[in-house]
Amino acid sequence: MDVLVLSFLILAALFIVGWQVAKRISNVSIVDAMWAYALLIPICIFIIANEGGTARNVILLSIAAAWSLRLGTLLALRIYRSYPIEDNRYRELRKLWKEQSHRNFFILFQINVLLVFLLSLPFYFASKNSASLGTLEWIGLVVFLIGWLGESLADRQLSNFLKKNKSNKICEVGLWNYSRHPNYFFEAVIWIGIYIFCSASPLGYLCIHAPLLMIFLLTKVTGVPPAEKSSIASKGEAYRAYQKTTSSFIPWFKKTPKSKN
Repeated sequence: MDVLVLSFLILAALFIVGWQVAKRISNVSIVDAMWAYALLIPICIFIIANEGGTARNVILLSIAAAWSLRLGTLLALRIYRSYPIEDNRYRELRKLWKEQSHRNFFILFQINVLLVFLLSLPFYFASKNSASLGTLEWIGLVVFLIGWLGESLADRQLSNFLKKNKSNKICEVGLWNYSRHPNYFFEAVIWIGIYIFCSASPLGYLCIHAPLLMIFLLTKVTGVPPAEKSSIASKGEAYRAYQKTTSSFIPWFKKTPKSKN
């Protein structure tokens, strides 16, 4: 069986099981951690099946594991601490879909299958490359590490802030002073780095969809929009003032709010 078909079928089966578990515990939030952890599955299959260079395969697996295990564990712990309360996004969808919820959530889980599969494709092409590591790959690895370390730092700064402050306070510590969503920005940097690394392999450049898809999701769908909506609902005018002075995505210097005449 073709390795791509095999990996897709395994992902589909995994997310069907995940949907069944979510149905049983009445909490769809688990899909967030699942999709982060799931990326490791096709990448392991690609590396085992293809005869890429050993050093490259070690780097590919390390990149995937560093991203998958860090983000997956962060999300899993967040879900565990909130349980049995479901994420606001999914509660709103339950209200909207009503009796169609189970069917639509099944579709949502399978959309995540497609998402994970598409994000795994750069690794597929890189795993087939048997040439020596090149300059472009080292550049990609550096960009990935900048993104991974930046996102880890942003998440740690937010976590430490929330431990010491009430949830309605606005975090403007460290990276959060320069961006309202530095964690999402550095997530985008991670995938740009992955693309640069994998584009050095034959046909790897075709996988430009991976960083573009991630940036679209972060800025238009599952990242910034629901986070902004939730923050405005919980923090009100204080967050609106934060919006006026602080970049939404790319870290930048504070703006001076315009005074009303």
